[in-house]
Amino acid sequence: MSDVQLDTAAFHRRARRLLDLVEQSDVDSVLVLQGRSDETNPYSKTIAIQMWLLGYEFPNTLILFTSDKVYIVASQKKAKILETLQGVSGGVAIEIFVHEKDASKNQEMLEKTIAVIKSCGSRVGTIAIDKPSGKLVDEWDTAFAPLKPSFSETDVGSAISDLLAVKEEGEIKYQRTAGKMCSSIIHGYFIDEMAGIFDEEKSITNDKMAERVASVLTNDKLAKKLFAGIPMLDMAEWSTHPIVQSGGHYDLSLNAENNTLQLHAGTVICTLSMRYFMYNASISRTFMIDPTPEQEKNYSFLLGLQKQALGWIKAGATMGAVFSKIVSHVNEHRPDLKENLTDDFGFVTGIEMTDDNNKISSGCTTTFKPGMVVVLRVGLKDMVNAKATDKFSKTYAYQLIDTVVVRKEASAELITTGEKEPNDVSFFFNDEDAAAAEKAPRKDSKREAKRESNGADRKPATRKSAILPSKFRSEEREEESGTRKRREHQKELLNRLLAEGRRRFAGESGDNGEETREVKKFESYKRETALPREVRGQRILVDERAESIILPIYGMAVPFHISTLKNIVKTEEGDYVYLRINLASPGQGVGKKDNLPQEDAESTFVRSLTFRSTDAVRMNEIHHSISALKRDQVKRETEKAQLADIVQQDRLVPVVGQRPARLPDVFMRPVADGKRFPAALEIHTNGLRYMAAGRSGGTTIDILFNNVRHLFFQPCDNELLVLIHVHLKNPIMMGKKKTQDIQFYREASDASFDETGNRRRRIRYGDEDEIEAEQEERRRRRQLNKEFKEFASKIADASNHEVEVDTPFREVAFNGVPSRANVLLQPTVDCLVHLSDTPFFIITVADVELVHLERVQFGLKNFDMVFVFKDFKRAPVHVNTVPMKQLDNVKEWLDSVNLAYTEGPVNLNWAPIMKTINNDPAGFFEDGGWSFLAQDSDAEDDESEEEESEFTVSEDEFEESEPESSEEESDFGTESDESEEDEDDESGEDWDELEAKAKAYDEKRTHTGEPVDRSPSKRARKR
Repeated sequence: MSDVQLDTAAFHRRARRLLDLVEQSDVDSVLVLQGRSDETNPYSKTIAIQMWLLGYEFPNTLILFTSDKVYIVASQKKAKILETLQGVSGGVAIEIFVHEKDASKNQEMLEKTIAVIKSCGSRVGTIAIDKPSGKLVDEWDTAFAPLKPSFSETDVGSAISDLLAVKEEGEIKYQRTAGKMCSSIIHGYFIDEMAGIFDEEKSITNDKMAERVASVLTNDKLAKKLFAGIPMLDMAEWSTHPIVQSGGHYDLSLNAENNTLQLHAGTVICTLSMRYFMYNASISRTFMIDPTPEQEKNYSFLLGLQKQALGWIKAGATMGAVFSKIVSHVNEHRPDLKENLTDDFGFVTGIEMTDDNNKISSGCTTTFKPGMVVVLRVGLKDMVNAKATDKFSKTYAYQLIDTVVVRKEASAELITTGEKEPNDVSFFFNDEDAAAAEKAPRKDSKREAKRESNGADRKPATRKSAILPSKFRSEEREEESGTRKRREHQKELLNRLLAEGRRRFAGESGDNGEETREVKKFESYKRETALPREVRGQRILVDERAESIILPIYGMAVPFHISTLKNIVKTEEGDYVYLRINLASPGQGVGKKDNLPQEDAESTFVRSLTFRSTDAVRMNEIHHSISALKRDQVKRETEKAQLADIVQQDRLVPVVGQRPARLPDVFMRPVADGKRFPAALEIHTNGLRYMAAGRSGGTTIDILFNNVRHLFFQPCDNELLVLIHVHLKNPIMMGKKKTQDIQFYREASDASFDETGNRRRRIRYGDEDEIEAEQEERRRRRQLNKEFKEFASKIADASNHEVEVDTPFREVAFNGVPSRANVLLQPTVDCLVHLSDTPFFIITVADVELVHLERVQFGLKNFDMVFVFKDFKRAPVHVNTVPMKQLDNVKEWLDSVNLAYTEGPVNLNWAPIMKTINNDPAGFFEDGGWSFLAQDSDAEDDESEEEESEFTVSEDEFEESEPESSEEESDFGTESDESEEDEDDESGEDWDELEAKAKAYDEKRTHTGEPVDRSPSKRARKR
């Protein structure tokens, strides 16, 4: 116990409450005596007091509470730990007596303790239910026996129960964590495991199923999955063994045990109780497989009864009164179930799992107080199923248990969560055909909707007619004038970028665009005694809890943190299996990403260790364990890096005194809890609030005005949705994912309207009803646009126009591929957006430095856009496959928002370009900045035209070049080529004329000294 650290503040705060109890009760002192540890009774009230005061169990310790002082008798080691509680300003007075091995000295010390009791008075409070044993207990009984008749002992167990019943917020937090773990096991493991067993028709007993559930805590892989975000999992343990009941034998008492019957597909009850830092929480759920209507009716009544009881548990109500209300409710609505109710409906829980003094039972006068944590349990036992198809289904039972916290002014708060509605706990394995019939229309409707959405507003990619639209000369002159103005403006913008870049980066040095990596230090164990006992065997050990690998080196156990591992390689040679453990070290990585920083240049590093063994099974197990541990560590580090930019928002200030402005029945993207539910969006004093329903009871999403960068309203004209989109400055967490874009929308089409099967449609076959339907849809769309636009304006007004509403301009939109799909990109005043589908695409114009247009050349149908940001460390964003016919529109838009653009014929590799810029941004702008991109752009068109005019080809040179080009032609011609040659032969000169010209040409070349080549030409050989 040398590493035990006591919470001094908590001890003095709680000890003061015990001293007040002594002063206010009819006793003069309270004696708490703990003997040796008893694992068969971990929930004694004496242990509960020690855990509550000290946070640990102190065996063989005596604590005496008087009205003004605390006396403690403990061994020398324990006394040394307890000495840290003394001398606290404003705390309670403490005196410690050391219990030694010398019996005579112990007798004197115990006599002093008895004298203190005698000086306080003859009334001594004890805990009658606890029967401790041990050396200290025997010595105390021997010393106290002669004087025992002069004292009157009073049982204070009930008073201490009342004291421990009211929890502090820190204690409630522990119980909330225990409840969360119980809920995660049932809904994240048990349901899937049970359904899989029934679906695959496997055979397993109830007790074996309970053992599987119990093993979740020892399965590190499952524990990390189910309990993500819960620290110090080693402080969690089972309060009682999990209970799984099925097959007609059910025990709803608190002392229920598992049986060896087969897990039966009828009614299954799973009950879990867990404690975290010694604080308990419980949960129980009932699952129905192929239930009858009568069974569903009974379960629904029990669920409603629990909800009623939850509302009756309030501060000030007595437990007996709540019991009476529950019984009266059953007598009034379902008197036939009165005999099937459980004997009580819950109890107070805490360090003690079950408080027998404070139960929701008949005649209990305990009053609910704020801070009490209560296990609420309702159940129906010995129920009979008249329509049972087998003997195991004739008798069934239902039980619902949840742990709740009593609040001051509201109903009790649930700290155990999860589905328990009839639809959520009912499984139908014998009705597959009906389920398939229900799902089939949904698939068809989804396919139809997808087909319609893909075909909506689709325009032909190419022009059908070869006739160009006619233009007047005045229009052509205006177009040329506009193009000239745009070129001049672009030159001005590029010059401005160059000047701003030189001014911004003057005197700055580059940093390669990479973050400085720090040396991370890891500590597997604080001291040698913390190593596992298994290291004595001089074997390789994988400690998943410490995230370390312990290797035997020269007879010593040397731990290596998993972060120091680079990889592990297993090879087999002959009878031996080799494990090569490669460790990370500076200078070893191939790329800069893999290379590690070096703190001390003179340090020596171990790069690899090799072990061999003939035990192939053991080596395979070690290889698998190390690989899994490394994989989990990498995943955890990746998630941590992804959440690094999360900023904690301020608290939302609700509107007081009036109802907030609401936009009802809107859906949210991304979905908060896996399912899509409509809810209301509210405007409050400093932000928006959306109460999203879900499987876990609902999620509240708060968006503060000071975290909103852009607010978009997109009407449903030519769209399937009308929406309000919020683009945040800093991402927020939604569940386990971060998001920077949140969208609230409503579907514009009325999916519930049947255009073919209603009576009105069957009678009227004309176009009148179709026209009427179209008019109705247009009216509905106008109403939706008006409603959403007005609400967006209210948001802007509520934020004092800190947030302004922006609307996309569909008239200047163009198609492109920002991610994977070809979508419609719509400019707004400040952005370029795509909001209709996920993933959303939003680029803020103010963040963009330059736009480069790639693959702009004659003959291509598409070009690409690259957005380079002012923050050069941010990777450029690509928009691919923009139709070439929209090039002028794109240039016009870029020029209108004062964005400089350049263009080029090929795609560029932007990674090395940005790396070069980040290495020396000042030098980049001194060398001309972005001018290397502007060679083929509008800004350089005039100069390129002048350069082209300087190059001319004479007719003689052109004629001399023709034979060369003809010889370079391919030997393989097309039919059209041959036909053209035939036509030339028929209409050209005859063979005599050609022979004469050839002879004259040869004589001319002979006079000039050139050799004469009389070999036939390629075309002649081809013939």
